[in-house]
Amino acid sequence: MLLGIDWGKKKIGLAIAEREIAIASAFGVLEHDENIFVNLHKIVKENDVDMIIIGKSAHLSQSDNTQLIEEFGDACCNHMNIAVVFVPEMFSTREAHTNLKSAGKKKIDSIDDAESARIILQQYLDLDA
Repeated sequence: MLLGIDWGKKKIGLAIAEREIAIASAFGVLEHDENIFVNLHKIVKENDVDMIIIGKSAHLSQSDNTQLIEEFGDACCNHMNIAVVFVPEMFSTREAHTNLKSAGKKKIDSIDDAESARIILQQYLDLDA
């Protein structure tokens, strides 16, 4: 099982997919707090996740987050002893808002991180196919 992550300073969006099916689904949102690695580890174990895919912004204005995202990925690898892959992503939040509005969803800001993670993970699956 693959776990997709849309990293944020306040919230972490999650998506999940089986490699064989290659269709990502939004999974949820975690607060980016002192319990983030405990909570992620629980999700990894409960869902038999063997790889984490983390979106890393390819947009120049977001380059200041690149190091923080890489440090987060390294910490995931160390805390959970799991493979972490970084994939370039651009405008996943904008695309998430468009998708959610088109689907008639309300309170988009509370679920856009999970949809962004789904987009990131789906892009990885599509490229890996």
